Amino acid sequence: MIRIAFPGFEGTPEALREALRRGRLSPRAIPVLAVVEQALAQVPEDLRTKSELLPLLAELLVLKLSPERALLPKEEGEEAPLVQVLVDLSEMVAFLEARLERRARLLPVAPPPLPRPALRLSPKSLAEAAKGFRRAVLRLPREAFGVREAWERLKGAIRGRVAFQSLPLATWGEKAVGFAALLEAFRLGRVRLFQEAPFAPLYVEPVGLLEGDLERTA
Repeated sequence: MIRIAFPGFEGTPEALREALRRGRLSPRAIPVLAVVEQALAQVPEDLRTKSELLPLLAELLVLKLSPERALLPKEEGEEAPLVQVLVDLSEMVAFLEARLERRARLLPVAPPPLPRPALRLSPKSLAEAAKGFRRAVLRLPREAFGVREAWERLKGAIRGRVAFQSLPLATWGEKAVGFAALLEAFRLGRVRLFQEAPFAPLYVEPVGLLEGDLERTA
């Protein structure tokens, strides 16, 4: 908050404006040079470089160099230029100081890390990398476990009533194909399937000798 003091007055720029309006103070009694120097001296050092204050500070300096127009309004009823600038300067200083105080209570946060640039390989490097990938793919054995192969494995293990979990099926893939083979054998009348309740153990029982491939029979 800026305060002005000279013979006959002491207070804020707002109080100076009110005293002039009510006629308690004559414009001729205001020492322009002293008032401007007091106002400039009360602007904090850390605010003097703020862009918001630069136009007001420049106008104060102009009025300091031209005291004859500092207290003469352009039209009747208007504020004296010096008083209006002092009021604007006081309000702007108070606003900037409050904003700096609020920002001082904020904790600095590190910016998020920048994304890493994508890996870029030359066409030659990609071709070299693809050679090893092709060799690895070509060495993979082809999947050859179908319903026919599953039945060949199961028909030797179904001796009497046996649980599905005890059949020689290791992986989930083999179990899925083996179950499909049992369903086909059940449809063809080669086996019987028993289950006492949903999600209960599944049992398999042969119908006669389980010889030969799965084939359509009456």
